[in-house]
Amino acid sequence: MRVRRGHRPRGAIACVAVAGVEIGYFPLAQVGLLPVQGVSGAATVLLALALVGCAARMWAVPARAHSSGAAAIVLGVLSYPFANLGGFLVGMLLALVGGALAVAWRPPTVQAAGSGG
Repeated sequence: MRVRRGHRPRGAIACVAVAGVEIGYFPLAQVGLLPVQGVSGAATVLLALALVGCAARMWAVPARAHSSGAAAIVLGVLSYPFANLGGFLVGMLLALVGGALAVAWRPPTVQAAGSGG
């Protein structure tokens, strides 16, 4: 089944994807220092990848955006202690807002065939 334009939670996808990029930017800015950062750097990169994965799942399976949004909220909260205060609070807030938008979004209803609309 083809998903038409406007049938995806675009605002939620954008917020969650930008949150993942923002949280992952600082540890990956100098990849040579990643081993020095240790477990904290690895946790930050994994959280960032998981957020980008949530955004990709929202894009690919918009009918299940609410579960990806809930995961983005949990990851946003986890980013506060594990990822440089959630990407200096900006990434965490973007993940929380994007996750809330995804949880609140519902796919448009399909009109019955032959309803003339």
